[in-house]
Amino acid sequence: MKKCSVWLEKILPPPRGNFLIRADIDKGYRRFSRGLSLLLIILVLVPMTFIAIVSEYQHITTFFLCALVAVLVVFQLSESITDHLREAGLKREQFLARVEQPNKLASIGRLAAGVAHEINNPLAIINQQAGLIKDIQEMSPDFPHKDMVEESLAGIQNSVQRCKVITHRLLGFAHQTKVKIEQVDINALLYEAVGFLAKEASYNQISINFVLDEQIQRPWSDRGELLQIFLNIIGNAIDAIKESGGTVTVTSQQLDSATLRICIADNGPGMAAEVQQHIFDPFFTTKDTGSGTGLGLSIVYGLTRKLGGTVNVVSVLSKGTEFEIDLPVHQEEA
Repeated sequence: MKKCSVWLEKILPPPRGNFLIRADIDKGYRRFSRGLSLLLIILVLVPMTFIAIVSEYQHITTFFLCALVAVLVVFQLSESITDHLREAGLKREQFLARVEQPNKLASIGRLAAGVAHEINNPLAIINQQAGLIKDIQEMSPDFPHKDMVEESLAGIQNSVQRCKVITHRLLGFAHQTKVKIEQVDINALLYEAVGFLAKEASYNQISINFVLDEQIQRPWSDRGELLQIFLNIIGNAIDAIKESGGTVTVTSQQLDSATLRICIADNGPGMAAEVQQHIFDPFFTTKDTGSGTGLGLSIVYGLTRKLGGTVNVVSVLSKGTEFEIDLPVHQEEA
């Protein structure tokens, strides 16, 4: 068994960064299949040849027929074993990806929190100094290009506010903001979230359907952060189908006495498997440059984990994407 394991390690490709490259998997398993077939043929034909020699080739026709059947059976058996091993290898690849994702996002979250805190300090100084200049400018008599100075100061303050929003989102992703626990009407909150985006959806000929469980429990959670989660996902669903129009379906259901699920699905173009692997990474975006910061879904992931829940994505190309958010009904106040 040990020799066989060593042989497999030589034939099959090693992991690369905890992931097996799919092309290497197929190439390695083809080599394994050919080697296994040759080994089994030898193990079958050698005894049969020995039997034929002992029997002095009295049944040569039967011997060749049996040999032919044996070779076909061996090839079929080796293909079956190889397919099984290939499937096991791909499942291992997917499992490693799922295991690595939370660790990677946790590390990025700690880095994001540090960056956000370091940026907030100079931003506060810039905003304060810009405000001071604005006050002095308002008390001063008119001077050349005063309007241009006012516009520049307004641009500085607007940019500072935008940076503050981004750093606040980074802190939210890194679990660095306080949670206010209260009992939340999930269905009403979903209606409210859709209300913010209803005009944009209507303008792009997008219909939003609700399939809500009227008997669903009201969880103890942070209402503001849940609203942010729903707004981000519904907004992404609208962006995915705004060019062609389509439907966004919002569903709520009670999974069990301790858990409820919110599903937000669209019938848009869907996402490739490579995109799904990075969909919750900060600053990862498939939108055009300037259309998004790439923080929306990373914030969704961070806020959902902070509230004790989980978020998963199921997407099929040309069929659409669905986000599943599982939330606990009860949790301790942070």
